[in-house]
Amino acid sequence: MSTEKLLVAEDDQEIRDLIVLYLKKQGYQVIVAGDGLEALRQFEKELPDLVLLDINLPMIDGFGVCREIRRVSNVPVIFISCRKDSEDVVNGLEIGGDDYITKPFDPVIVLARVQANLRRAPIFNRSFTQPQRAESPDLLNYGGLTIDIKKYDVHLDGVSVPLSAKEIQLLFFLAQHPNQVFTTDQLYHRVWGAESNSDTRTVLVHISSLRKKIEPSPVSPKFIHNIRGIGYKFSPVL
Repeated sequence: MSTEKLLVAEDDQEIRDLIVLYLKKQGYQVIVAGDGLEALRQFEKELPDLVLLDINLPMIDGFGVCREIRRVSNVPVIFISCRKDSEDVVNGLEIGGDDYITKPFDPVIVLARVQANLRRAPIFNRSFTQPQRAESPDLLNYGGLTIDIKKYDVHLDGVSVPLSAKEIQLLFFLAQHPNQVFTTDQLYHRVWGAESNSDTRTVLVHISSLRKKIEPSPVSPKFIHNIRGIGYKFSPVL
C-alpha cells in the first residue's frame, strides 16, 4: 500500500470517479473535492502529497486554488482541463502548476504524470513550515547564488528565493551539469519524467519563471542561458 496521499479536485463526478479508480488501483490514498472551497479545506486538513486540479471548478477556480496552495506549500500540482489554448496552459504553469493535462485524457497518462511528479518532488518542500534538515549539505555558490543540494534551498545575495518544486528540480539539474547544453525535450524528460509526453511550453514557462526569481536581469541572464536553436545551459558565475 502506497503512503502517498493525493487530492483530486474535479467537479465532474464521472471524470473524478475514473481518476480515483485508477489511483486507488495503484494503492494511493485519495481525497476528493467537487469545488474550489472544498479543495482548499481538504488540502489544509489532509496535507496531500500531490494535487490533481481541474481549472473550471465552482466557487473558486483551479487557478485561484493553486495560488492559495502556493502561499503555504510547494506540493506538486497537476492541472487537468479542457482548456487547450497556450494562454491557459502558460497561465497555469506561471502561477505554480507543475504539469498540465488536457481533456480528454488517457487515465494511464494521468497515472504516469502522477508517478513522475511524486518521484521528483523534494520531500521537505511539500510544506514551507516543515523543512527537512541535512547534517552535511552540499553547497554550490555562483556569483551570489547559493544552492543547497541537500536542503533544497536557494538563496540570492543572502535572501531566500521561494521556488516551486519543478523550479527547484530544474535549477538543480542544470546547476549540477554546468556548461552542458540541454534541449527542451531533454529537460522535460529529465525533470518531468520519461513517461510524460513532452510539452516544450512547460519547460519554457518554468525557465522564464526561474529567471525572474534568480536573475538580476532576466532579459540579460547571468546564470541560465539560451543557446539559440538548441536549448539551455547553466553557466556558473564565480
